[in-house]
Amino acid sequence: MFRKDYKVYIGFGKSFILILRFSSVMTIRESKEQDYEQVAELYKTFFTEHNIFQKEKDEIVTYLKDQQDIFLVNEKEGKIVGAGFLVLQKEEGTHKRWKLRHFAFTDDNGKELLMEAEKRVHKSSTTAKIELTIAETEISLEFYKQNGYEQEGALTNHYRWGETCFLLGKSFS
Repeated sequence: MFRKDYKVYIGFGKSFILILRFSSVMTIRESKEQDYEQVAELYKTFFTEHNIFQKEKDEIVTYLKDQQDIFLVNEKEGKIVGAGFLVLQKEEGTHKRWKLRHFAFTDDNGKELLMEAEKRVHKSSTTAKIELTIAETEISLEFYKQNGYEQEGALTNHYRWGETCFLLGKSFS
């Protein structure tokens, strides 16, 4: 659980200061079936060019239900503000390679969700790596770079014709 606190100071001369404190609690947890409709709405707005997430809501919900991966959501005051899949791609000895898929968030809620995913990966083995493929048009490209993900490759015409996608990665030991 993460708590974001905001303080507002209001002064009335030298003799009186009123301090108001606003808190919002965010809970990061594995998804439940009742989350899928909210996640579908989040994905429709976040992934504006994604083939799956521009379909009807019931088709998106069916797709989400069919996934067998770790599906994390970030809930704030009863509303899903972030979601993403963590997929184990390869396990060899004490090293695991994971893929982060369909990671979406609103405003500044992405960092906490990413930190939780990284914490789970790091705890899972002695050494680990997270990879993701992201289109050049996705707004979160800079977000990943700011959080230690390095560009490891580029793919042309990968998702859509004329579009470049980037392979990003981050290793843990």
